[in-house]
Amino acid sequence: MSAASVDERQWWAEGDTPVRRDSRVTYLVDGHATLLAFCLACFQARDYIYLAHWGITPSMPLVRGRDQRAGPDDSPAQQELVAELRLAGLSEEAIAFWCNHELTLQTVLGYAVQRGVEVRALLWDCPEIFSHYHPQQAYEELSAVGVLCLLDDSSRGLLHHPAEALHQKTSVIDGRYAFVGGIDPLIENDGEFDRWDMHPHPLFTPLRRLLAKPASPHPWHDAHALIEGPAAADVELNFRQRWNDVVQRKELEATLLVPEHPLPPPLQSHTVVQIARTIPQHTYSFTPEGGIQGIAQLYRAAFRNAQRLIYLENQYFWLRSFLGLNVPFIGPDSPDMEQNIRLLGEALRRGAQLVMVLPDHPNVGRAFSDAGLQRLREEAPEAVKDGRLLVLTLATSDLVDGQVRYRPIYVHAKVALVDDLWVTVGSANLNNRGMRDDTEMNVATLDSELARGLRLLLWGEHLGLVPDEDMLALLRYLGRQPLRPARQARARDLFAELERRLGQSEQGLLLLAEQARANLERYRAGQLLVGHVLPYLTAEEAREQGLPCDEAQGWIEQEKPSEPTA
Repeated sequence: MSAASVDERQWWAEGDTPVRRDSRVTYLVDGHATLLAFCLACFQARDYIYLAHWGITPSMPLVRGRDQRAGPDDSPAQQELVAELRLAGLSEEAIAFWCNHELTLQTVLGYAVQRGVEVRALLWDCPEIFSHYHPQQAYEELSAVGVLCLLDDSSRGLLHHPAEALHQKTSVIDGRYAFVGGIDPLIENDGEFDRWDMHPHPLFTPLRRLLAKPASPHPWHDAHALIEGPAAADVELNFRQRWNDVVQRKELEATLLVPEHPLPPPLQSHTVVQIARTIPQHTYSFTPEGGIQGIAQLYRAAFRNAQRLIYLENQYFWLRSFLGLNVPFIGPDSPDMEQNIRLLGEALRRGAQLVMVLPDHPNVGRAFSDAGLQRLREEAPEAVKDGRLLVLTLATSDLVDGQVRYRPIYVHAKVALVDDLWVTVGSANLNNRGMRDDTEMNVATLDSELARGLRLLLWGEHLGLVPDEDMLALLRYLGRQPLRPARQARARDLFAELERRLGQSEQGLLLLAEQARANLERYRAGQLLVGHVLPYLTAEEAREQGLPCDEAQGWIEQEKPSEPTA
């Protein structure tokens, strides 16, 4: 089914950004692909780079391992890397810098400033209680290399949700490229998480880093999007509105205001695109009364339209609002999530299949997700009985000193896919905060080829069917990005194989369910997992199966594994 054969008006949010038919979207899976694409775009910047993130670590390496330098200059691997960088559009000077410097965020942005590029960063001035990063330190480290920074405290105030966050993860380069999704250039201060990770999500790797600990952090699964064409201007509009609102509210110099730039030229595309936002009331002066709930509109429309398949990846699935205590009945109702769960139940009763991927160990609110799942199962008991509601989690395993160890993969992606036709990816979680109480941004597309391709890649990764060295080529192939002929041919062949095994969603769902069940038996037997999928078990279900389950940390990682001895 093509986008042209669907009543497009039924899929979109109203009252904020336009629906575009002249833009292109490339979906990016995990931090490796996302931060590499972002770094390549920064190296090609000519005029300006704008960033607005939930958190930023200036010392974080964006490009790691063989993507930064593959060997000595005359080695075949290094020559191949240089050829790839040329194909991506980098100059010889830029390639030399790339291969001879650690490509931290600070270094990459500082290099852009040296080339005359204006770089601005809007940093969430988060309260000390949200100490995932240090805003003032990031401000100083970026300012030291010429980045113009503003600390944005717009989420604070008596009229705001007590835990409101400026949660967007966006960047714009020259108005030509925009990045929107779930990935911040961030290594958390005291937590277990580095946003950079490879597609196999190994148990340990020296390429994943923590700031203050020698250990390798948990694996991290995420999704992002590269947007080209006039839709990139809608991401830039959001940055300009937010930045200028802070300048004017704080009565800073008018010279700091971001000017409006011309729209980038239209692109030939068969993808229909919309940028959507959540901005709470009282946060910025440019919003209408009541704020902006475009992302909630997108979800409602998509769930109403679903006929065959809904596929969700999300960090949370909360029926009620989380206020700091992991006790679901204490939280106030979330009308948006009440409606989402009701609409999902209606889709299941229509005969649709629903596959959901959640983290076993969310940072907060596991019991809230369990309560949301219980409510969904009550909405559609026949779908549960028929096996049309499949809830999964992800984990990885390896041998450590002769013993198999397991670690949950942190599912941070915010992906929704309907009927192999419509997709949204962004920063908004399935909870009160993503729908209404935090500042968020998503991109949504209507394009059957793009939606189906993303599903095949995600399911292929989770099932262990996509080699790590091929994922970047597959993502570029799906997004119609330039590839050398040999890689183009291999990507085409790999897609054909994924289509053969997973193209029919019913067949793919059965394969996911079977592998999840088999992996649970492997876990019980102390054997290595195949791929990453496991059943998501609520705390009650885990205990019923004799598996110890911590209300906060889940059931998979019962003993924190030590890294292999040398």
